[in-house]
Amino acid sequence: MKNKTADLIEPLIAIAAICLLSLTIFSIIKPFLAATVWAGILVISTWQPYLKLVRRLNGRRALSALIMIAALCCFILLPIIFAAGDFIGVAGQWGMNIRASFEQGWPVLPDWLSKLPVLGAHLDQFWLKLGAKDAETMNTIRGYIAPASQILLLLVGEIGSGMMLLAMSLFIAFFIYLDGEDLLAWIRGMMARMAGERSSELLLVSLQSTKGVVYGFMGTAVVQAVLAWFAYLISGVPNATSLGFASFILALLPGGPVLLGLPAAAWLFHQGDTGWAIFMLVWMLGVVSSADNVIKPLLIGQGSRLPFILILFGVLGGALAFGMLGVFIGPVLLTVFYELARSWIFHPQTLPPAATPPSEVIDAHPSQEETSTPV
Repeated sequence: MKNKTADLIEPLIAIAAICLLSLTIFSIIKPFLAATVWAGILVISTWQPYLKLVRRLNGRRALSALIMIAALCCFILLPIIFAAGDFIGVAGQWGMNIRASFEQGWPVLPDWLSKLPVLGAHLDQFWLKLGAKDAETMNTIRGYIAPASQILLLLVGEIGSGMMLLAMSLFIAFFIYLDGEDLLAWIRGMMARMAGERSSELLLVSLQSTKGVVYGFMGTAVVQAVLAWFAYLISGVPNATSLGFASFILALLPGGPVLLGLPAAAWLFHQGDTGWAIFMLVWMLGVVSSADNVIKPLLIGQGSRLPFILILFGVLGGALAFGMLGVFIGPVLLTVFYELARSWIFHPQTLPPAATPPSEVIDAHPSQEETSTPV
């Protein structure tokens, strides 16, 4: 009886120890999990250019990784920095103009705003009471200040955390570039243990899905930004280049560029350029939005057949879970899960043709002579 009890207790203790160790390790890496996932996505999407760079630099892997990180920083961060700097300058100019107008007395609302149907008269009356410092109106304003401040602080915090997560991801990506083949060997071994002989096929599906989502989102963002910039430029909207960069960032969200296009159309209408306002409205809703509906599914469909509703869930759910970078992480994870589930359930009818083995997708090892040269 003692031997049977020991035989039962010892495996339970071992399982409990493994579970405790796993939970401890998870708690340690949890702060870096989202950044690591994003770094892996970046490396998978740019692995082939990195290998070509390694060959051109005679096997200097660390130098090649530094160049790739610098290129990613320029591609991802430059639009944000450029647009933010220009918008700060524009906001400062607007602030000076508003201050100058208030120094001459309480200004009146523009005619086009006060003559709006239904709302115009109420806005004008509220504005006049605000200028007269009406007690009830001032109390209403004070009631909105605290929630607005909290929303602003939350927005600033999300942007700051997103930038920190991005910086951490680029730092982690540098080391993944250096040890990519070793990490792939671990992934292959784990897939082989879980999926057996089908591990290579499932790994290929995962890699193609990941690259398809990234190329789809980034390619669509570039096309929409160029189209939006062209419309701003020819219609005479100020700061067309900055608005184009901002459209690139907003294009990561469904219908994002339209959020800038509609105010631009309203501004053109206010300036008296009715024709250009109509053009801007039609261009944004008809051309720029159509690019999102055509180019993104086309590019993503090269590596995956993820339904559009799941892409939308991935974008919104990823943003809620991981912040700014979740716009990419969410669709990628959903796509990989969808493709793995589909290939497992419907195997072998819907598995993609294994014309390109995973080793050629990501594991094109440079020769020993190329990798032996130090930085």
